Amino acid sequence: MPTILIIDDEAGIRYISRTVFAQHHFMVLEAESGHQGLTLLASHQPDVVLLDYRLPDMLGTEWISRAQAIAICPVVLMSASSELAALSRDPLVAATVAKPFRLEKLWQTVQRVLAEISNGNVTENTEPPPGLGT
Repeated sequence: MPTILIIDDEAGIRYISRTVFAQHHFMVLEAESGHQGLTLLASHQPDVVLLDYRLPDMLGTEWISRAQAIAICPVVLMSASSELAALSRDPLVAATVAKPFRLEKLWQTVQRVLAEISNGNVTENTEPPPGLGT
């Protein structure tokens, strides 16, 4: 059973994401802050992290930097920010998802990242920057 860590300060995003992944038999961990997410990363070492870029206590890029000292784990970065295109080029970001997102797109993106890992491929971004595709 794969494990996903969802880090987002919006309860609604965590709820709908949790529902989708739980229905697909994922073990779902949730955090509403970057610090809480780092604690869960250290104690559970999930297969993939779904990370909001703008958290109340840190930006996603800072979280990823801190997380690298704890565990290597693919990160799917979510954001409504216009900075998503630039963030998608970060080699530590496996994929990006623009908010608001379709649940099907979120599911497909996470599945693609996990498939790349299980195939031993280097993960690369799977979501086009906002305005450049669906």
